[in-house]
Amino acid sequence: MEISKRINSTKAGGIREQLNYFRYALILYCLVVIFVIPFRSFFPHAKLFLPIIAFILILQLIVYKTKIKLIDTIIVCLILIASSLPVSSLVLFRYTLPICFILIGFNDNKPTLLKRNYLTILYWICLPSILYQLVVYRNQFFDGVARITLSVGDHNISGLFMLLFFFFCYKNKFRIGIVLSLLCVGLFLSRNYFISICVFFLILLFEAPFSKILSKIHFAYIFITVNFLVILLSYYWITNVETSSLLYDSGASRLFSFSSFNDSSNLDRFEANVFLIQSYLNNPILAFQGYRDTYASVFQPLRLLIHQSFLEVFAYTGVPFSCLYFFGFVRVVMRFYHKDNFKYIYSYLTFTLFLHSSLQGATLTLFILILSLPSKSKRLHPY
Repeated sequence: MEISKRINSTKAGGIREQLNYFRYALILYCLVVIFVIPFRSFFPHAKLFLPIIAFILILQLIVYKTKIKLIDTIIVCLILIASSLPVSSLVLFRYTLPICFILIGFNDNKPTLLKRNYLTILYWICLPSILYQLVVYRNQFFDGVARITLSVGDHNISGLFMLLFFFFCYKNKFRIGIVLSLLCVGLFLSRNYFISICVFFLILLFEAPFSKILSKIHFAYIFITVNFLVILLSYYWITNVETSSLLYDSGASRLFSFSSFNDSSNLDRFEANVFLIQSYLNNPILAFQGYRDTYASVFQPLRLLIHQSFLEVFAYTGVPFSCLYFFGFVRVVMRFYHKDNFKYIYSYLTFTLFLHSSLQGATLTLFILILSLPSKSKRLHPY
């Protein structure tokens, strides 16, 4: 078949290697959406490009005669059923398509082998865009405080994006990108970003002992345990901790001062967690289907937006869908669960505990893509 010849490349020694056009297209889409297209753009990129990427994936599965694991097929079918009643475009593009993409598109533990020149081009597309955003959005006001952010206008979400960019640059040894990502810790003053970077380098510094311990523990146990502990902390915090009367700390000291954690913003986050759980306990039907498109109208007036990404998925999609969603997510992470990826996995997990939007859509997909990239040599790339 002619198409098979075109989408195959020959490696040294005569071994045939199949080019993964799906992953080529997916990483392009994720990087451009997160770092290039303005966040508040009305350009319907998801509705336009995700069907194209889905078509590429389906065509690739047919041409390569890819065998999908039965359990993955069952999960995808159940997710599609769970997300169809009532159907929601938000749930479809934010949760259903991404988890189906990573379950089917990463159905084995083979690394994503992308051409170095291609990754370099993507890097040089993203880097100027990030620099431009840092200049243009340097006086964004968030909670009444002037901030330097990306186009998203939120210093914490900007930290999420830069954490992913740091991962991408570190995996591929792009020196300028690594330095810029670390400088953004001081520019954004996001505690979550700062703590996640600290976790990354802590695991990197003590890689041998951490690898010995973490390789013996299934990721699912750690993922569920730490999220459950945050839920317990939420209940404890709102019932036993008196909120500090100190003003919201917007300076660099907020990164190092433990007293700054005891402010009204963190209390709001914990109250949101408890509010969600209590609302589900009181209304089983709501727990089954989730808030979906009514989430913002219910939570925003109370200023109780959920910041724990784990619970955010439950809030939007309900309990059955979320259980399937995270079962699939853990399965994919375990395919790339090795010592070279521990620092990426657990620093990102740290970020998800206290900030929303990190276990959905393009951010989650890019995270999985980065995990699937092979580790390069320790020599830094001159760029």
